[in-house]
Order: sequence, then C-alpha cells, then structure tokens
Amino acid sequence: MLNKHERIDILINNAAISGSQPDLLSTSEYDKIMEVNSKGVFLGMKTCLPIMKEQNIGSIVNISSHAAFVGQEYVHMGYSGSKAAVRTMTKSAAVQYAEFNVRVNSVHPGMMPPMLTSAGTARPEMRKIMVQEIPMKREGKVEEVAYAVLFLASDEASYITGAELVVDGGTIAK
Repeated sequence: MLNKHERIDILINNAAISGSQPDLLSTSEYDKIMEVNSKGVFLGMKTCLPIMKEQNIGSIVNISSHAAFVGQEYVHMGYSGSKAAVRTMTKSAAVQYAEFNVRVNSVHPGMMPPMLTSAGTARPEMRKIMVQEIPMKREGKVEEVAYAVLFLASDEASYITGAELVVDGGTIAK
C-alpha cells in the first residue's frame, strides 16, 4: 500500500452493520457485527499507525455512534457494544501515538436518514417519534457528519486528539 502512495496522511475508518434485536441475535450475527464494526477499525489503525508514526504525522478519524454513550430502545446491544469498542480504541491510540504527532479522534453520529432504513425505524410513525426525542427536533444530515470528520482530519484540528465529536442534535446531552 505505501509503495503505491508513498505516504498516508489521513485514515477515515467508516464501516458498520447492525443486526437483530438481542433476543433474535445469534452469536454468529453478533460476531459478524464485532468483526466489521470493531475489528475493522482495529485493522485500519494497525495498518496505518506504524506508517504515520514513521512519518511523524497523521490523522485518524474513527466513526463510532452516539449509541457508544447511552442505551437506546431502538439500538441493540451488539451494535452499541461494537461502537463503544471503537470509542475506547480511539482514546487508547490517541494517547499512545500523540508523541508522534499522530492524532486519533472519533465522530459519533446520531440518527441519520441512511440509518433510518431498518425494519422498525423506516416506518414514518416511528421516525416521527424518534425525531421528537431529539432536542433539535429534526434528523441529522450526512453532510453534518462529513463536516465534523473533515474538521478533525484537517490541520485546523492539529491540537485535537482523543476527542469525541458527537453529531446527534443534542440527544445524548439530555
């Protein structure tokens, strides 16, 4: 990978799958959620951190979820647990690689339209109820998450590492 590009300045770890409710979630489905959501972030960092350390500069932004902070009736424990793992891996890497000028931060989106397509939340009446629970009384826009990621990846955030930027309209602030 490095031979092709010569350096790696930024890594955005953004992959996730969800699953069934806990009583319907099989252990193999749980393992798959952890594999994609947590291990995927680990592997991305494992690949890029040594390169960034050698370069003495880099920025990693891991996409987690506001579900990493609080329990929610519409987000099951497998997904929440996998995103909490991303949150704590981010903190650990931020501390361990700060002296090498490698910044590691996380963004925690709330409910966004692409995420509102699962069986229960796709129903208009369910979406309306969920929006009423958001202090800003609206769904987030994916662009709002993208701008948060862009900021953390940029040189403008050069003194920020280990940060958790929540983009959820105030939901977990309640």
